[in-house]
Amino acid sequence: MAPKTSIQLIRKSVFSYQLLLGAMLAVTNALPAAAQDLDPSQEVSVAIGNEPPYTELKPDGTLSGAGPDIDRAALEQSGFKKFSGVTMAYGAMIPALQANRVKMVSSGGLNIRPERCDQVIFSEPVMCTAQAFLVRHDLAGKVTSYKQVADLGIKLGVPAGGTQGKDALARGIKMDNLVNFPDNTSAVKMLQDGRIDAIALNGDGILDMKKRSGDDSLEAVVPIADTPIDCAAAAFNKSDTKLRDAYNQGLKKLVASGEFATIMTKYGLQSNVDLLSKAKTTAEMCSR
Repeated sequence: MAPKTSIQLIRKSVFSYQLLLGAMLAVTNALPAAAQDLDPSQEVSVAIGNEPPYTELKPDGTLSGAGPDIDRAALEQSGFKKFSGVTMAYGAMIPALQANRVKMVSSGGLNIRPERCDQVIFSEPVMCTAQAFLVRHDLAGKVTSYKQVADLGIKLGVPAGGTQGKDALARGIKMDNLVNFPDNTSAVKMLQDGRIDAIALNGDGILDMKKRSGDDSLEAVVPIADTPIDCAAAAFNKSDTKLRDAYNQGLKKLVASGEFATIMTKYGLQSNVDLLSKAKTTAEMCSR
């Protein structure tokens, strides 16, 4: 049997070790997650909402859409070659990132919001949208904001149940001057016939209306001056700062080379090119 003093010394040493181990674990848990290393040989799994033309997963598993095309081209600049798509609901994307079930959310997925910036990190803006007008030539240059529509007291066509009608009312346009249209073709006909004086919709929708109409007398106004530019961006786990930085570097090169504009035009989203140049930075969009 060991002497009593030896047993006491052993117990004291064990207790001290336990204290030291506990302190080390506490310090480790208090430290932020270390930035993950950049490994271009890894497959990049991309969460998408499967919403063409922004994101799409083809039956053979191929990633398509403006967002994935930009994502792939941006990261290929850093040597990444393998990409896979994972379709999920938008509400599941941030939890999937946080649990490392996917490496990123496509730039065609989540809009930049301050509350989301608390949970993930975003690239610089990629997919920007804004509200727009389609007007006849006689109103060209006279209608660039909802306030001007209100001041002129003209008729504005809006999609039934859309945000445009709500924003128009909030900015002083009278309910009597709002006309709901059932579809884009009907809206253009109403404008050409003089039953309405302008159409309000998202920028891409307005440009598509003008293109399909074949009417050169119609003018698109993008964006409406008193509405915000809303942007989506690629999202990453908070620890994946190196991957996010590589994406931003690639995105910058795409914009400078004109490849960004080419991809946007391919999907009929050419208004994104001009809107991106007018958009706030991600840091500004993340601020409260």
